[in-house]
Amino acid sequence: MQAITEKQILEWKEELGKQVKTRDHAKKVFEESINNINALQGGIQFGEMLLKKNELTNQPLNKADTKHKSKTAQSN
Repeated sequence: MQAITEKQILEWKEELGKQVKTRDHAKKVFEESINNINALQGGIQFGEMLLKKNELTNQPLNKADTKHKSKTAQSN
């Protein structure tokens, strides 16, 4: 009976080691995934802000500028 119990304990210890390794690997993958997601979200935010800034920069500042540009374009 003692031999059977000792053998079972060894099997459980081996399985515990495997499960700990699996958990540690999963944690590492999860943390890498979080970092990648954060980087991608940051890149998206940067790109969207850049597009918005370019849109604002390309728009005329006021209506007087628009009228002046329209008259200049018509006279050409």
